[in-house]
Amino acid sequence: MNRTTRLLTTAARTSTRTPFLAACRPRCSVKPAPCFAARTAVSIRALSTSAPIRGNGSVDADLAHTLTEEIDYEAKQVADEGVPEFIQAFTSRTGFKIKADPGANLVVMTKQFGNENITVSFNVSEILNVDDPIADISVYREDEQGEPVKDAEKKADEVPEDFPIYFTATFAKPGAPVLYMELECEEGEIGIDRMKFLSDEETAVANTLEKDWQRKQVYSGPIFGQLSDDLKENVDEFLAERNIDTALTLFMLDFIEFKEQSEYLQWLKDFRKFINA
Repeated sequence: MNRTTRLLTTAARTSTRTPFLAACRPRCSVKPAPCFAARTAVSIRALSTSAPIRGNGSVDADLAHTLTEEIDYEAKQVADEGVPEFIQAFTSRTGFKIKADPGANLVVMTKQFGNENITVSFNVSEILNVDDPIADISVYREDEQGEPVKDAEKKADEVPEDFPIYFTATFAKPGAPVLYMELECEEGEIGIDRMKFLSDEETAVANTLEKDWQRKQVYSGPIFGQLSDDLKENVDEFLAERNIDTALTLFMLDFIEFKEQSEYLQWLKDFRKFINA
């Protein structure tokens, strides 16, 4: 089950994740705190009882049970879906090889095009760019008699079908500067934010703070929209010929949701392991 489907089925299962705003609860009455005992020494002795066994909280057993139910549900979804066919179809058609390590947000795709080494990198956390739908909300106020009166109501928005993705594409040739592009895509369209040239391929593709800092020091190139129409058209054709196109944007959307699903399942397992420790 992808992330969007989980959002839609949350209300149907008590074991699913709770939407952020669902965590808000109506204000409850607060019981007055009991007065301190007159004999301070007795109070101190009462507080110095034996420590809880293994430091477990009173809700840990319930939490572990809920996590187990969620794990069972998500694991069944993964087993039913299996390895999506869209991955094999995309790699066969484009020649890209995909590197997506478990537990890591970064996804790296590489391919050879003539004498060029092409690297496309994107991040699974781009899924956070989507606006999560929330449950219907009713806002109440008190009237003069102190009775609750509905003041406003907000209906849940429709779930967006996609989300913007920011990614990079690197093109390296022997004996030439490396073309490094920062791009974004949404609704199947690709926009070019920056086009710059770097001295070597390692600086262009390495995922380190040092190399990222070095990339930021290089001239970012002209504003793409201000280039001549012929030059912009040629750059678009250059990308499309290397499979940096609408099909790639759709693949990234699907792959991000696919990987997020497996990462979420592992997150649940880690959570349960922590609670049961």
